[in-house]
Amino acid sequence: MGAVTQPVEVRTLGVDEPGWADVVRLVDDYRVHYGAPSDRDGTERWLRDTAGRAQLRCYLASTPAGDAVGVALVFPAPMTVRLDESWTLRDLYVAGGHRGQGVGRALVTRVRDDARAAGVPRIALQTETDNDPARALYRSLGFIAPEGVVALSLAL
Repeated sequence: MGAVTQPVEVRTLGVDEPGWADVVRLVDDYRVHYGAPSDRDGTERWLRDTAGRAQLRCYLASTPAGDAVGVALVFPAPMTVRLDESWTLRDLYVAGGHRGQGVGRALVTRVRDDARAAGVPRIALQTETDNDPARALYRSLGFIAPEGVVALSLAL
C-alpha cells in the first residue's frame, strides 16, 4: 500500500450532478461484492433518500480518462459531549481492476483533508476483521482502534 500508482481525481458530488450515475453503479457493485443482489434502481432510491435526510457526502474517484473507479460514502455523526460532529466513513469501494493501485488511499485522503478543512475532530470507520488490505490502508493513514470502546449491534 505505497504511493498512488494510478492517478485519479477525487471529487465530491451531489444527487444529479455529473457522475451521479457512476456513484449509483459503484455503490451497487459494492453491494454485489458483499453478496447482495444487484439492484441499481433500489440503490439509487436509497442513495437519494439517504442524501436527503442524512447529509450524505459522496466522493467519486475517476481516472484522467474519466472512468469512475472508486467511491466513498461519508455521514456526519453527532458528538454530544463535545457539541460537535464527527464523520463516519461508512463505505469505501474500488472497482476490481483498480484495487491495490492507490485509489482507496486517494479517496480516504480526500475525505480526511475535507474533514480537517471543515474542523471535524474525528473520522470513524469500521471494516471486517478479515479485510486485510483495507485494514493495512487505514493503519497506514493513521487510523487506530480506539481503546476502551466495544462495538455492539442488535439484529432486528
